[in-house]
Amino acid sequence: MGFSVNLPGRTAHEALLNRQDAELRLLETIKRCIANKVKCDREWAQTLSSVASAGNKIDRSEDLSGSIVVQTWKSVMEELDNVGKLVKANSDLIEKETLDKLSSLCSEKRKAKKMCQEEHNRITLQFSNDTALNDFSVETSKFDFQLISTKSVSPNILSP
Repeated sequence: MGFSVNLPGRTAHEALLNRQDAELRLLETIKRCIANKVKCDREWAQTLSSVASAGNKIDRSEDLSGSIVVQTWKSVMEELDNVGKLVKANSDLIEKETLDKLSSLCSEKRKAKKMCQEEHNRITLQFSNDTALNDFSVETSKFDFQLISTKSVSPNILSP
């Protein structure tokens, strides 16, 4: 839906309000999706940390001391735990920055919509007042013209 300077009046205002409503709904949907992603990422990070913790509880008998397999397994578990920490840090960052900015954007959009509606109402009221005043002036001019016409046709009617 495009907008044009050739689209004045109520239709344009309603189209603008519809666009603003649609954008607000989209932003709210984006916020919910990102919040859900943050929640899932945190759960995944917790799960990775739990798996790494469980994986580190290996048999520590002396039969395995110096084993390359044990060293490799510990390395894998450390990396798994590090991935979990990175995922959690990333989800915290997304929540802190992205969701906060989206909330601010939604708030600004709501304020802009409200301001647009108030300004449209003010302009519409002013236009109505100006139209009524113009109509009154036209009617007054007609009355004055009729009064002058009547006086010139029969001056004795209005004179005492």
